[in-house]
Parts: sequence; structure tokens; C-alpha cells
Amino acid sequence: ASFRAAKLQAGPRSFQRLVTIGATPTVPALRTIENIRPRRDGGTDFFPAFSLSGPIIKDRVWFFAAYVPQFLNTDRQLDYISPDPRGRVVRETQNFTQRIKQEYAFTRLDIQPLSSLRMTASFLYNPLEQIGAPDAFGNTTGNVPQLTFPGLGVRRGAEFLDQTGGRQTSNNTNASIIWTPTSKFVFTARGGYSFLNEKIGNYGVPAVTGLTRTVVQDFGTAVPAGFGANFGQNFPGFSQLAFDATIRRTFDADASYLLSNFVGRHQFKGGFQFNGISNQVRSTLVDTIVIRFGRTIAQSTGRTIASTPGAIGSGFLQRFGVLGSAGSDNKAFYIQDTWQPINRLTLNLGVRVEKEDSPSFAPGAPGIVFGYGDKIAPRLGFAYDIFGDGKTKIFGSYGKFFDRFKYELPRGSFGGNFFRADYFDILPGQTINNFTRQTIIGSNPDPIGGNCPLPGSTGISRCQLDFRIPSNLPGNTADLGAVDPDIKAFQQTEYTIGFERDLGQGYLFTSRYTHKQVDVAVEDIGSISPATGGEVYVIGNPGRGLALQQAQAGGFTPLEAVRNYDAGEFRVVKRFASSAYLDASYTYSRLFGNYAGLASSDEAGRTSPNVNRNFDLPFIGFTAQGQPDDGLLPTDRPHSFKLSGAYTFNWSGSNATEFSGFTIAQSGTPRTTRFTFEGVTGQILNFRGDLGRTERFTQTDLAISHKYRFGRDNRVTMSFDIDVLNAFNEANVITHFDTISQRGINFGADDLNLTSDEQRAIQIFQTQNTSDRIRPFLSGADQDLRFQQPSAYQGPRSVRFGFRLLF
Repeated sequence: ASFRAAKLQAGPRSFQRLVTIGATPTVPALRTIENIRPRRDGGTDFFPAFSLSGPIIKDRVWFFAAYVPQFLNTDRQLDYISPDPRGRVVRETQNFTQRIKQEYAFTRLDIQPLSSLRMTASFLYNPLEQIGAPDAFGNTTGNVPQLTFPGLGVRRGAEFLDQTGGRQTSNNTNASIIWTPTSKFVFTARGGYSFLNEKIGNYGVPAVTGLTRTVVQDFGTAVPAGFGANFGQNFPGFSQLAFDATIRRTFDADASYLLSNFVGRHQFKGGFQFNGISNQVRSTLVDTIVIRFGRTIAQSTGRTIASTPGAIGSGFLQRFGVLGSAGSDNKAFYIQDTWQPINRLTLNLGVRVEKEDSPSFAPGAPGIVFGYGDKIAPRLGFAYDIFGDGKTKIFGSYGKFFDRFKYELPRGSFGGNFFRADYFDILPGQTINNFTRQTIIGSNPDPIGGNCPLPGSTGISRCQLDFRIPSNLPGNTADLGAVDPDIKAFQQTEYTIGFERDLGQGYLFTSRYTHKQVDVAVEDIGSISPATGGEVYVIGNPGRGLALQQAQAGGFTPLEAVRNYDAGEFRVVKRFASSAYLDASYTYSRLFGNYAGLASSDEAGRTSPNVNRNFDLPFIGFTAQGQPDDGLLPTDRPHSFKLSGAYTFNWSGSNATEFSGFTIAQSGTPRTTRFTFEGVTGQILNFRGDLGRTERFTQTDLAISHKYRFGRDNRVTMSFDIDVLNAFNEANVITHFDTISQRGINFGADDLNLTSDEQRAIQIFQTQNTSDRIRPFLSGADQDLRFQQPSAYQGPRSVRFGFRLLF
């Protein structure tokens, strides 16, 4: 049994906000940055652990059981302050709590009825329950969050958020057998079943039916008297998640055979793998109505639509939901040979083939099928003992690797997601009550692809854009998106070569060079439909196949996904001996390309594999100079040094104290000037890394563990542990605010004196140096005052105290 506790005092070291101080007859308006240092969070985390194991039938049946829950407690006190720093007052103080319980119960049974047969079965119970959701630190200069519950009235602040949360049910069952009928033959088989239902957001919120979230924005025109809402009015948006259940079924079987005296020594191994996944989801987000005073409907939509005479603004109704069920199966066969043709040389030779059926959430629409011939993955490796003394070797490997579809793409592009926006004008005399789902949509249908402009609308909507057109609908035309009939699976190539030498006295030196590259990526490659005005997507390979054909037909420059990683590593390891061990390494690397990965580092690590923003529109992937934006990717760190080690001090008897530590020193990451173009954030103005790098990142973690044994034969052990993360409480800057302006640039707008035809504008963007036309709008008064300011720091020191009892 063990117990650990951590005193939680986390929270941002500070956060920044833009401040606009209103003008007076003698003082002009002032825009400045305010740094706010909030109170630290309180709360103590607890980590008890219990385990029990032993034989049930001697030499035949054994069991193991463990229960390791985690209790994470956060107490946050927020002062909601007046937005104007002059004469600042605390308008209200709210105390929020969050309680998270993560359970981990595990049991395993091992049975050995025969000396040649062993069977195991295990069950893991791993639910997570969360109650409470503290308001964000950055909201303290706005309104206290509140929500109107039908029939219950308004719930504000902690009264509302402390009741929100949900439960995530998770369990996993596995079984396996190992049969060794002879000393040369081994057969294994494994099967598993897991269930996950991610319903974290289903506590403390009402049904979304009939609820609307309203946002009022200022674009230079005052809110008319009597409108019924103020700027910044923004009630929390939330979703009603009925279920998001995923079931995974797995089965693996393989056999190994040892063969000697056949052109050397061989260990053959072959096997079969099955992986089946199904998902069923139902989730709906509260409708959002955005009111924009001082912005035309053309500016809001990015389309050429004349405003209604007298209009004082525009707005849109956004509807979003996730609904459907789908499943997919993956089957693979592999064979490999570990071959020693001579004593000093070992070769690893193998190949793997896989068949994948990706799912579709759109009824009657096919998914994507990759046959066994589409995923042929060779594996080649060698190790050579240079001097024959077992102390010096060179080694190398080569392989091709294929990724499986995650469900983000099928949900978003194959019918699981519904995402539409209806745009309208705002006219004098209208109030907030004039804008509801019924008045905006009327009796208009929701045709696939939307309709913009909307002729003969029965509501006030003049343009409907569909941002989730299923790309796999049978009979789709290019205007509605499509799946490349010759799509290739995601493929990456990797090779490594290295050297290893035993230095004696427990020391080992290793050096190696590794190259990894994405050969083929799978993404949604987007364009603007000239028929509907919505975004349409080809699901395929960027710069290849159908994506290449459509780019060339539209006069665009096609881009392939480029992601190349090269690294050289030098490492010294001292194996545990004489009460100490040591592991030190230095890596020099380079990560170059335009493809930010399945978890997109261009979007702060957004985890939307295969449907990130990388290739969503033809201008994405180009700088304002009209050049491809290939360069150092956001997670590039050329220098990285790591050092870990431990020393055990043995006291009298069997008592001991272990001191251990880990330290890391890394280069900073590239910083790039970014701006918003045609509604797409994060576009690159000059080139990747034009702002240099963040500062070097360093951190040291320390740990002390003292064990005291007592009782008959020292059978009982008490252990006292202290773990310190970021022991020196370093505050390295890890990100900066690199968006140069809050203002977005629409390339067809009159202020750039360019054609309003968006397709032509994108062609100009791709082929000309347009930075001289864009830059004036991203400097001076339009430049964001937070530009190049730190936006996030390294987490503060964290200390955990633990106690364990073993008997």
C-alpha cells in the first residue's frame, strides 16, 4: 500500500489583456497591455495505492490485484475586476472548486496447468469523474459566467460551474495463452475488449433545445439604444453530450520457430493481427448568434453580397452537432526472420501487409478501403560485432510505416459533423429579440453544400455556408468535395545507423543518426465551391492525384506534405553498479517542412489528425511573399541535452536512501510572424522562424526515497518519498503572442484595391509578393500590442510527498 500527496499551487504566473481606455474631451483613447497576476490555485492532490498478490494453488494459479485512485482537487478564487484599470474596483469575488477522481483498479489471474502452457486474464476498471469547472483566469475582466436554466432561472458563477462535469467510463479486458510444446517452437495468442464512453460534459447543464448563446461585437458602430444587449455579452456556450462510446476489439496470434544449421541460425516469426473499432456519438452544441455592428455581410461571409440598404451591421447563426455511428476493421499479416549467417552478424528481415476498412458516418456512403497491396511495409535491420569480443558493434535499420485512420476525419468529413452558418443583415429598429433560430432560418431547408446567396429565403438569412459537406457521398461533384479514388495510405520512411561500444566498468557509449520523412500524407484538401460559396474538400494526398488535378484546374500551385527529421545522438550510460547509475545524452536535430503533423504544431498542438488546417484552402501553405512556407517547424529544437542519475546510500542493515535527479536543457522553438487571412488564423507573413526562437528551456527534477525495513526477516518495508518537479522554480518563456494584428485581411476587400473574386485573389496570393500590400494593414495602429510578448511560461515548482508500506 502507498500514499502520495501533492500540494497544488498551480496557475499562470501572469496573463495579458489588451486595454482600450475611453477618450475624454482632453485625452485621446489609449490602447495598452495590462499584465495581471492572479491568485494561485489551492487544493491538495491525493494518490493512495493498494496492491495484493500471491498464489491461489501452489505452482499452478496466481493472482494480482491493485487499486490506485487519484483525487485531484482544485480551489480557485477569482476577483472579477472592472475592465478599466483607472480607479479599478473588485466587482465580485467567486470561489470555484473542481474535484476529479481517476480510478485504476486492476486484477490479473495467471494459470499454468501444464509446464508448456500458460494462460493469463486481466481486467482494468479505469473511470474518471469530474465535478466542477473553474472559470478561466482571463475572464476576470469580463462578466461572471451565467446560464439560464429552463424553469429554474439564472445560475451564476460558482453556483453554475461547480455543478458541471461528467463521467468517463472506461474498462479493458484481456486474455492470452503461451504454448511451448518444444524448445524450438512457441505459439502465442492474445485477445482484448475495451469500452470507453467520454461523457465528461454531461453534468450540470440543461438540454440545449431552445437555448441560444449570444455574442455582440464592436466593429466601430455603437449598439443602438434599446437593442437589448451590450458589447461583449457572451453567455457560456456548452454542448449536451448524450454519449460518445467507443468499443475496441483486438486479436493477435503468432508463432516462432528456431532453426539451426541452415545457412546460419534463424528465428522465424509470423503472425496475424486484428483491430476492430466502432464509435457511436450524439452531441449538440448550443446555437450561437453573433451580432456584428459596423461590419457588412460581405465582410462577415467573405463573399460578394451587397448589403441591404440602411444596414448597420451583420451577423450569423452558427449550428453545430455530432451524430452517427460507424465501425472499421483492420487486419494484418507479418513474417520476419532474425538470421545469423555468421557469428558476428545478425540480420533482421521482415515484411508486414495490412488491410484497412475506414468507416463512414454518412448512411449509404462508402468509407475508404486500403487492400493488402496498398500497405506493404518492409523491415530491414542489422547488427555487426566488429571485433568479435561482444563489446563493439555497428547497427542499422530501415522501415516503412503506415498509419491507420483516426475517427476525426470520418466524423468531420464523412457525415458525422453538422456545421452551418446562416448570415443576415442588421437593420435599424431591430432588437436582440428579432434574432432567433426560427426568424433567421425560417422554413429554408439545409441542402448539402449550403446556398449562398440564398434566393427567396423565408427567414432573414441571406447566405448559408456548409462547413461539413460529406466528401464521400455517392455522385458528389467537385463542387461538393470528393474522395480520391486512387488515395494512398499515410506513409513514413525511417532509417537509422549507429555505433555502440562497451567502455568497461559498466559504461556504454552509443551514437546514432536517424532520418524520418513523411512520404505520403492523408488530409482534407479544401477549396471554395463557386456554386455554393462553402468550403469543399478532397480527401486524398496533398499535391497528388485528385488534389493535384483540382489545384491545376483552378490555376493554383499544388503543395505536397513535407516533414523531414534528421538527428544525431550521442549517449553515455553507466549501468546500475556500485550503488549508482547515470544516463547522459546530447541530440543535434533538424525538423523541416510545411506539414505540422497529425497533432498540428502550427495550431498549438491541435489533435485533429488528417483534418488539420494545413491544406484546407489553396492559400494555406504560402507566405505573403507568394512562396511555399517550407521551413523549420514549430517543434524544432536543434540542441537537446538530458542527464539522469541516481545514487543509493546503504545504511546499517537493509535500510537505504536513494537520491535521483533528471535535468534537461533544450534550444528554444522557432517563432513566426502570423496573421489572419480570409478568416484563417496562423498564416505566415514572412517565413518560418523570422522572429528567432523562444528562450532556451531548462528544468531539473529531484527525488528522494528512504526505505526502512523491519519485522521478522525484514518482511515489512516503509518508504518515504519526495518528488520535486522544476526544483529551481524556473520560469522559462515557452510561447509568445506572434499574431501581428487583431485585424483579419480579406484579400478581395476594397482597401487592398484587388478584385473581389476570391479564386483570383488566391492565385495572386500564391504567385506574387503581396507583403507590400498587406504589411501596411498589419503595422502602426493595427498592430496588436501583445505582438512578440510572452504568452505562456514554464509551470511552477511542484512537490509531492509519499508514504508506502510493503509487506
